Amino acid sequence: MKLLVSAPGKLHLLGEHVVVHNKPAIITAVDKRCFVQIDFRKDEKIKIVSKNYKQEITITFLEIVNKFQKAEKAYQKYSKTNNIELLKSITKDPLDYPLLIVGQFINSNGLKSISGFDLTIDSKIPVGAGMGSSGALAVSIIGALYLFINKKFDKETINKIAYLCEQKKHGKPSGGDNTTSCFGGLVWFKKDEGLKSLVFVLPKDVTQNFYVVNTGTPKETTGEMVSMVKDLLQKNPKVIQDIFDDQAILVNNLLNSLKNGENDQIIEIIRAGEGNLEKLGVVSLFVQKIIRDIEASGGAAKICGGGGIKKGTGMLLIYHKDLKKLQKALKNYKLIPTQLTLGVEGLKIENISDTI
Repeated sequence: MKLLVSAPGKLHLLGEHVVVHNKPAIITAVDKRCFVQIDFRKDEKIKIVSKNYKQEITITFLEIVNKFQKAEKAYQKYSKTNNIELLKSITKDPLDYPLLIVGQFINSNGLKSISGFDLTIDSKIPVGAGMGSSGALAVSIIGALYLFINKKFDKETINKIAYLCEQKKHGKPSGGDNTTSCFGGLVWFKKDEGLKSLVFVLPKDVTQNFYVVNTGTPKETTGEMVSMVKDLLQKNPKVIQDIFDDQAILVNNLLNSLKNGENDQIIEIIRAGEGNLEKLGVVSLFVQKIIRDIEASGGAAKICGGGGIKKGTGMLLIYHKDLKKLQKALKNYKLIPTQLTLGVEGLKIENISDTI
């Protein structure tokens, strides 16, 4: 048996960080996908191959189970102590996360054994760029494994298990990344309400103004940045809660402006939303300077994920009505704006073959 599935990356149009604290976010699936292929083996070994990291590991079912149990214990301890080093130890090496995902799948389904397989990862989603690479990886691996064991390809179940994986990767994520990757489209997401697909189509004169640039992989993990904001909330609850509340209002306003194609309002809202993220301390001074230059040229920009303190913050989402002015603003940074297709299909089966 050979099978291939894929799941998309995502971008927050607005709402990152506050979505962790049960405020709404608007998230879109984008046309950068993670592809996972599973090939049947005649022995009982499990082989994980990452084309992105150019690494592979062959392991037994029992070794994966033992590794997962250790990860579960470390995560439970992290949940009680908020010790970020414990969280980082769970997926310290590049292949730790895909192994954890397989282990979570085994655990969630109560499997006592599984047939041998080769699992090959080929992701087109930049890692550490705020585009949901880990969520897409979890969704695509779990989806592929359900097909492999001939169980129902149920996205609700796949998404629930993917969220458990994301917790062990990022600590206290909202679940928005994996949910958007699993179901696709343009979505409204709130932690206690889940996903609501936005049935309207973005006007063309809105989508053509969205661009992205990669400012570089952050030195900090998403888990570290989420934990930092949580600490800020505990130290200054009134101030930080006010920022959260204001961001929630901006998310609501953005939804209406996107629907109505109100370009000037979209720029104004994204600028204000970025300002709130800077107040939370998740945008480096290096990236703030890039954003100020974009704003001076007539546009708006914001980080798309956890952000960063030292230099790079991953992808910047840009909204600009004049590409030439935007290119000029980015020239000194040697950054080239590119467009992505928004609202693409979520987890999908690419191919299934009975050829061994």
